[in-house]
Amino acid sequence: MLHRPSHRVARSFTRFTVGSAVATAASQLAFLLLFGILGASAAVSGAVAFAVGAVPNFVISRCWTWQRTGRVGVRSELVPYLAVITVNGLLATGGAVGIDRLLGSTITDHAARTVVLATAFGAGYVLLFVLKFALLDRLVFAAPAAAEADSAKDTPARRTERSRHQVPTSTRA
Repeated sequence: MLHRPSHRVARSFTRFTVGSAVATAASQLAFLLLFGILGASAAVSGAVAFAVGAVPNFVISRCWTWQRTGRVGVRSELVPYLAVITVNGLLATGGAVGIDRLLGSTITDHAARTVVLATAFGAGYVLLFVLKFALLDRLVFAAPAAAEADSAKDTPARRTERSRHQVPTSTRA
């Protein structure tokens, strides 16, 4: 069953939101564990948290949100996906590191500092959420609309009908 484009985008956006929530929870948990409990730097915590969230985000996005099956296209899916999310991850991590540096010794309580930095890290993802969806939907997991439309039109019966009507009748019995 073919869905209207607006329904497809709404369904994809809803699924993307759920998948992103799962990935964000994994990232935030990793950030809190690394920075808050293990005492890693904001940069290391952000980088590892980014990687922890990227894996489930890719799997959920590809398989559930955009209904892709089969082998992963390295050049067509994986590399563009990594480019989109890496920019997002760098901005989120950079924001947390920047806030950490700005705070300096202002907040000495480690728990409070952890909450502030985890919030800054998460905010980096929230701010770019819609842009990330649009890039993934249009560039990475874009449905080849023209190819789908042509394949729907080009059923064997349709191809025969079209070619029969394109050939002029030159002889009559």
